[in-house]
Amino acid sequence: TTTTTTTTTTTTTTTTPPMMMTRSKPFQHGRTIQLWLSDQQQEGQTAEATTFSSSTTTTITTYAQCGRCQSSYALTEEDLGPTGKGRRLECSVCGHSWFQSKDRLMTLSEGYELVPLPLMDLDRIATNLREGKAAKYTGDSKLYVGNISFDSTEEELIELFSSVGECGSVSLVRDEQGRNRGFGFVTMRTKEDGDAAIEKLNGMELNGRTIAVRESNN
Repeated sequence: TTTTTTTTTTTTTTTTPPMMMTRSKPFQHGRTIQLWLSDQQQEGQTAEATTFSSSTTTTITTYAQCGRCQSSYALTEEDLGPTGKGRRLECSVCGHSWFQSKDRLMTLSEGYELVPLPLMDLDRIATNLREGKAAKYTGDSKLYVGNISFDSTEEELIELFSSVGECGSVSLVRDEQGRNRGFGFVTMRTKEDGDAAIEKLNGMELNGRTIAVRESNN
């Protein structure tokens, strides 16, 4: 007589959205994307789906980060299961999976918070995966942008540079209080887009200041 035993594990779905770390500023609401948490699968096991809601992201100070695309997820030890050392996580942005142990959760540094991953970054990662590029790839042309108004935002720079080509990333340099220091860096996806940005945007007025756009030295 042959006896067959089937072991059941649990796949847990949480509505925790992918996040990024930034210096503290008013919380920005973004769209919700599911993160799949699953027990490590063994041969001969089946999965049973359940659902739970994680704690509000504004109160969580620990997080896990995808090693492939750097998306962060606000999680607590309780989110990783009531028993065991942790769970296997699958990033909902790039599909990378890893075993996350409870003692390896990261803690936010003072003065920083997690905010929803911008739609621009979600689209960029999806494009990279379709084109066979690294998930973290932002582009071939890094530009320095100077004389930026202290009132200008990353969103305004994204809109401006996207008007002349495909913008991969924007980073305003900020002081310890999170204030814009008047310069930053923009990465355009191609060298041609970078050249177009220098030609068309260098010397343009933005929020009362004439910005300077040139190739970055670093």
